[in-house]
Amino acid sequence: MREAKLRARTFAAATAGSALAAFAGAAFAAVLGYEAVSVALARMATPTLFARYEAETDHGAKLPPGFSRERIETLLAVQDPGFWTHGGVDWSAPLADTLAQSVTKKLYFADFKPGFGKIRQTLIAQFAVGPLISKSAQIAAFIDVSGFDSASRQWFGKPFAELDDGEFLALVAAGNEPKDYPPGTQANAERVRRIEKYLAGLCARRGFADAWLESCAD
Repeated sequence: MREAKLRARTFAAATAGSALAAFAGAAFAAVLGYEAVSVALARMATPTLFARYEAETDHGAKLPPGFSRERIETLLAVQDPGFWTHGGVDWSAPLADTLAQSVTKKLYFADFKPGFGKIRQTLIAQFAVGPLISKSAQIAAFIDVSGFDSASRQWFGKPFAELDDGEFLALVAAGNEPKDYPPGTQANAERVRRIEKYLAGLCARRGFADAWLESCAD
């Protein structure tokens, strides 16, 4: 009798485990299917969403108007150092936003939420924006949707493309957190100092996620 009960309990546990695994597998497959549809729809919408930026850059043949190669490289060194080599997502730090991911968040989401939103953002950046849009158009879109021009007019009273080198770096240092590092504050000045050391090759970035450039503190 005891052996029979033990076998019954073992069978019940195994059955429950199998059912749970089957449910989890089905749920995962459903999520993948849903996100695959989202990516397919995003790919269809992508050419229209980026048409203006492709036109501005002659479909990747030119940099965004008003910006030198040096300034573009400075922006990329701070915001997305692997930009020219990755396909939309830097998989060494997928939770940190590349230019493509930042643009995706603004152009494809009416109200971005973390969690599944982050998964969809990452997939769209990698499988829609990355392969379908020229690098120059991605840069132009990033500059536009990130509000650099309006921030430039707010802080310096002129367009982003007309800033001098110091003003440009101060605004780039403010980045996506202007409330935390606004130009003219000690926090912004410290980040500018670290960025200048980093650009000069005097310190190294500890991976893509090291936005604060901790090794450049001293």
